[in-house]
Amino acid sequence: MQLRTPGIAMAVLVTTTSLTGCFGPSKADIAEAKKDCSSFYQRERAKSNAVVHPIDNWTKDGVIVIELAEKATADATSYTAHICVYDKEKGTVSLPGAFHQSRWLK
Repeated sequence: MQLRTPGIAMAVLVTTTSLTGCFGPSKADIAEAKKDCSSFYQRERAKSNAVVHPIDNWTKDGVIVIELAEKATADATSYTAHICVYDKEKGTVSLPGAFHQSRWLK
């Protein structure tokens, strides 16, 4: 009698692959990162009366990276983009300077 294991191996591979995609940040973690990054940037670097809001997010090296838009006023049509790095595990929020932002780009 010959055992056929390719089907079992394939099932394990498919299950492992589909579960791997589930371990990224949750929607709640991303929402928290967006909120914390926006308020931290507003407090630490934004010009007075500027409006700061998140426009994109991704993960890199196990942390959440938030792209922020800073507008001079709520009615402004142009904005300046900034990067915020949110590490939930370490409990840190950081704003990389111009020379260090490239490490966190997509």
